[in-house]
Amino acid sequence: MNTTWKKRPRTVSNSTRVLTAPPKNLSSNSRYFFRTNKKIMKAVSDRFLMWIDAVGGYLICLNDQVVLGQARPGTQVDIPLVADIAGRHARIIRQKEEGDYVLEPLADVAIQNQPIQSPTMLHHGDLITLGSAQLQFTKPHPLSPSARLDLISSTRTNPFVDGILLMGESLIIGNNMANHVVYHGEEHQIVLFQQDGQLCCRSDYPVELDGVVEQTTGELFYSSQIRSDRISLSLEDTR
Repeated sequence: MNTTWKKRPRTVSNSTRVLTAPPKNLSSNSRYFFRTNKKIMKAVSDRFLMWIDAVGGYLICLNDQVVLGQARPGTQVDIPLVADIAGRHARIIRQKEEGDYVLEPLADVAIQNQPIQSPTMLHHGDLITLGSAQLQFTKPHPLSPSARLDLISSTRTNPFVDGILLMGESLIIGNNMANHVVYHGEEHQIVLFQQDGQLCCRSDYPVELDGVVEQTTGELFYSSQIRSDRISLSLEDTR
Protein backbone atom coordinates (compact mmCIF):
# COMPACT_ATOMS: atom_id res chain seq x y z
CA MET A 1 0.00 0.00 0.00
CA ASN A 2 1.41 3.38 -1.00
CA THR A 3 1.09 5.94 1.66
CA THR A 4 1.97 9.54 1.08
CA TRP A 5 3.31 11.27 4.13
CA LYS A 6 2.96 14.99 4.41
CA LYS A 7 5.75 16.74 6.22
CA ARG A 8 4.20 18.83 8.95
CA PRO A 9 5.57 22.35 9.38
CA ARG A 10 7.86 22.65 12.35
CA THR A 11 6.19 24.34 15.28
CA VAL A 12 8.09 27.41 16.42
CA SER A 13 7.94 27.90 20.15
CA ASN A 14 7.25 31.41 21.41
CA SER A 15 10.16 30.93 23.79
CA THR A 16 12.66 30.96 20.92
CA ARG A 17 11.05 33.03 18.17
CA VAL A 18 12.61 36.20 16.86
CA LEU A 19 10.05 38.76 15.75
CA THR A 20 10.22 39.40 12.01
CA ALA A 21 9.07 42.98 12.56
CA PRO A 22 8.68 45.10 15.70
CA PRO A 23 5.23 46.18 16.84
CA LYS A 24 3.95 49.32 15.08
CA ASN A 25 4.18 51.46 18.21
CA LEU A 26 7.88 50.68 18.71
CA SER A 27 10.98 52.16 17.11
CA SER A 28 11.91 50.48 13.83
CA ASN A 29 15.64 50.53 14.61
CA SER A 30 15.33 48.60 17.87
CA ARG A 31 15.79 44.87 18.35
CA TYR A 32 13.07 42.76 19.98
CA PHE A 33 12.82 39.15 20.95
CA PHE A 34 9.79 37.01 21.76
CA ARG A 35 10.98 35.10 24.84
CA THR A 36 7.58 34.10 26.25
CA ASN A 37 3.95 34.11 25.19
CA LYS A 38 3.21 37.40 26.91
CA LYS A 39 6.45 39.39 26.90
CA ILE A 40 8.22 41.27 24.14
CA MET A 41 11.81 41.91 25.19
CA LYS A 42 13.48 45.18 24.23
CA ALA A 43 17.23 45.15 23.60
CA VAL A 44 19.47 46.82 26.18
CA SER A 45 21.07 50.09 25.06
CA ASP A 46 23.41 52.19 27.23
CA ARG A 47 22.14 51.85 30.81
CA PHE A 48 20.05 49.44 32.83
CA LEU A 49 19.24 48.41 36.39
CA MET A 50 20.12 45.00 37.77
CA TRP A 51 18.41 43.62 40.87
CA ILE A 52 19.90 40.58 42.62
CA ASP A 53 17.89 38.88 45.36
CA ALA A 54 19.51 39.14 48.81
CA VAL A 55 22.37 41.21 47.33
CA GLY A 56 21.08 44.55 46.09
CA GLY A 57 20.43 46.79 43.12
CA TYR A 58 22.94 48.23 40.66
CA LEU A 59 22.95 50.87 37.95
CA ILE A 60 25.03 49.52 35.05
CA CYS A 61 26.47 51.94 32.48
CA LEU A 62 27.83 50.57 29.19
CA ASN A 63 29.19 53.75 27.59
CA ASP A 64 32.87 54.69 27.78
CA GLN A 65 31.90 58.11 29.11
CA VAL A 66 29.37 58.85 31.85
CA VAL A 67 28.27 62.15 33.35
CA LEU A 68 27.47 62.48 37.06
CA GLY A 69 25.12 65.22 38.22
CA GLN A 70 22.19 66.18 40.37
CA ALA A 71 19.01 64.16 39.98
CA ARG A 72 16.47 66.76 38.95
CA PRO A 73 13.83 67.17 36.24
CA GLY A 74 15.17 68.25 32.88
CA THR A 75 18.78 67.24 33.57
CA GLN A 76 20.09 64.42 31.40
CA VAL A 77 22.90 62.64 33.22
CA ASP A 78 24.04 59.01 33.26
CA ILE A 79 24.46 58.84 37.03
CA PRO A 80 21.84 61.00 38.82
CA LEU A 81 22.76 61.74 42.43
CA VAL A 82 20.44 63.05 45.15
CA ALA A 83 22.91 65.58 46.53
CA ASP A 84 23.81 69.27 46.60
CA ILE A 85 25.81 69.24 43.36
CA ALA A 86 25.66 70.76 39.88
CA GLY A 87 23.34 69.45 37.19
CA ARG A 88 26.42 68.20 35.31
CA HIS A 89 29.16 67.95 37.92
CA ALA A 90 31.80 65.55 36.54
CA ARG A 91 32.55 63.12 33.75
CA ILE A 92 34.25 59.72 34.02
CA ILE A 93 36.02 58.53 30.87
CA ARG A 94 37.21 54.96 30.27
CA GLN A 95 40.26 54.81 28.03
CA LYS A 96 39.60 51.81 25.79
CA GLU A 97 43.13 50.63 25.08
CA GLU A 98 44.50 50.75 28.62
CA GLY A 99 41.22 50.30 30.50
CA ASP A 100 42.14 53.23 32.75
CA TYR A 101 39.61 55.76 34.03
CA VAL A 102 39.93 59.54 34.03
CA LEU A 103 37.79 61.91 36.12
CA GLU A 104 37.06 65.22 34.41
CA PRO A 105 35.76 68.00 36.71
CA LEU A 106 32.84 70.09 35.43
CA ALA A 107 32.42 71.74 38.85
CA ASP A 108 34.21 71.45 42.22
CA VAL A 109 35.69 67.93 42.44
CA ALA A 110 38.22 66.28 44.74
CA ILE A 111 40.05 62.94 44.70
CA GLN A 112 41.31 61.69 48.06
CA ASN A 113 40.26 65.07 49.50
CA GLN A 114 42.56 66.89 47.05
CA PRO A 115 40.78 69.31 44.66
CA ILE A 116 41.43 68.74 40.96
CA GLN A 117 41.22 71.33 38.18
CA SER A 118 41.84 69.12 35.13
CA PRO A 119 41.21 65.52 34.00
CA THR A 120 42.88 63.18 36.51
CA MET A 121 43.54 59.44 36.48
CA LEU A 122 41.54 57.36 38.96
CA HIS A 123 43.13 54.55 40.97
CA HIS A 124 41.64 51.58 42.81
CA GLY A 125 40.22 52.73 46.15
CA ASP A 126 40.09 56.47 45.33
CA LEU A 127 37.51 58.56 47.20
CA ILE A 128 35.68 60.95 44.85
CA THR A 129 34.00 64.04 46.30
CA LEU A 130 31.45 65.96 44.24
CA GLY A 131 29.98 68.73 46.40
CA SER A 132 28.07 66.91 49.15
CA ALA A 133 28.31 63.54 47.37
CA GLN A 134 31.04 60.97 47.92
CA LEU A 135 31.76 57.79 45.97
CA GLN A 136 34.54 55.22 46.12
CA PHE A 137 36.10 54.03 42.87
CA THR A 138 37.35 50.44 42.61
CA LYS A 139 38.45 48.00 39.88
CA PRO A 140 37.77 44.66 41.62
CA HIS A 141 39.06 42.30 38.93
CA PRO A 142 42.64 42.77 37.68
CA LEU A 143 41.89 41.39 34.21
CA SER A 144 38.67 43.33 33.58
CA PRO A 145 38.37 47.01 32.60
CA SER A 146 35.01 47.24 34.36
CA ALA A 147 34.90 49.43 37.47
CA ARG A 148 32.59 50.04 40.39
CA LEU A 149 31.40 53.16 42.21
CA ASP A 150 30.13 52.66 45.77
CA LEU A 151 28.01 55.31 47.45
CA ILE A 152 29.53 56.69 50.64
CA SER A 153 27.69 58.06 53.68
CA SER A 154 24.29 59.56 52.77
CA THR A 155 24.91 59.77 49.01
CA ARG A 156 22.02 58.30 47.01
CA THR A 157 21.06 57.80 43.39
CA ASN A 158 17.65 58.23 41.79
CA PRO A 159 16.36 55.58 41.48
CA PHE A 160 18.08 54.24 44.59
CA VAL A 161 20.70 51.54 44.02
CA ASP A 162 23.45 50.04 46.15
CA GLY A 163 26.23 50.62 43.63
CA ILE A 164 27.13 51.76 40.13
CA LEU A 165 28.96 49.51 37.66
CA LEU A 166 30.92 50.96 34.75
CA MET A 167 30.89 47.95 32.46
CA GLY A 168 33.63 47.41 29.89
CA GLU A 169 33.71 44.19 27.92
CA SER A 170 32.47 42.04 30.81
CA LEU A 171 31.04 42.02 34.31
CA ILE A 172 31.46 39.15 36.76
CA ILE A 173 28.89 38.14 39.38
CA GLY A 174 29.94 35.47 41.86
CA ASN A 175 31.09 34.60 45.36
CA ASN A 176 34.72 35.64 44.87
CA MET A 177 35.78 38.94 46.43
CA ALA A 178 37.48 39.90 43.14
CA ASN A 179 34.13 39.80 41.31
CA HIS A 180 32.37 43.03 40.40
CA VAL A 181 29.27 41.92 42.30
CA VAL A 182 29.75 39.55 45.22
CA TYR A 183 27.05 37.33 46.65
CA HIS A 184 27.53 35.00 49.59
CA GLY A 185 26.27 31.60 48.54
CA GLU A 186 27.30 28.41 46.81
CA GLU A 187 30.06 28.64 44.20
CA HIS A 188 28.54 29.99 41.02
CA GLN A 189 29.62 32.58 38.45
CA ILE A 190 27.61 34.54 35.90
CA VAL A 191 29.41 36.75 33.38
CA LEU A 192 27.67 39.55 31.51
CA PHE A 193 29.49 40.50 28.32
CA GLN A 194 29.06 42.61 25.20
CA GLN A 195 29.26 40.90 21.83
CA ASP A 196 28.37 42.30 18.39
CA GLY A 197 26.27 45.07 19.92
CA GLN A 198 24.37 42.69 22.17
CA LEU A 199 24.40 42.21 25.93
CA CYS A 200 24.83 38.51 26.70
CA CYS A 201 25.37 36.26 29.70
CA ARG A 202 27.33 33.10 30.39
CA SER A 203 26.83 30.90 33.45
CA ASP A 204 28.99 28.07 34.77
CA TYR A 205 25.82 26.44 36.15
CA PRO A 206 22.52 25.80 34.29
CA VAL A 207 19.97 28.55 34.90
CA GLU A 208 16.47 29.48 33.84
CA LEU A 209 16.76 32.40 31.40
CA ASP A 210 13.49 34.24 30.75
CA GLY A 211 11.46 31.10 31.38
CA VAL A 212 13.69 28.78 29.35
CA VAL A 213 15.36 26.20 31.61
CA GLU A 214 18.80 24.57 31.47
CA GLN A 215 20.51 27.53 29.82
CA THR A 216 24.19 28.47 30.18
CA THR A 217 24.38 31.35 27.69
CA GLY A 218 22.08 33.76 25.87
CA GLU A 219 21.23 37.35 25.02
CA LEU A 220 19.83 39.64 27.71
CA PHE A 221 17.08 42.24 27.37
CA TYR A 222 15.25 44.76 29.50
CA SER A 223 13.03 42.65 31.81
CA SER A 224 15.30 39.59 31.44
CA GLN A 225 15.39 37.25 34.44
CA ILE A 226 18.04 34.71 35.41
CA ARG A 227 17.07 32.18 38.07
CA SER A 228 18.66 29.14 39.66
CA ASP A 229 18.70 27.50 43.05
CA ARG A 230 21.82 29.60 43.77
CA ILE A 231 21.01 33.09 42.49
CA SER A 232 18.16 35.15 41.07
CA LEU A 233 18.51 38.42 39.20
CA SER A 234 16.55 40.63 36.82
CA LEU A 235 17.22 43.58 34.50
CA GLU A 236 15.13 46.71 34.19
CA ASP A 237 15.10 49.81 32.00
CA THR A 238 16.12 53.05 33.73
CA ARG A 239 13.45 55.04 31.91
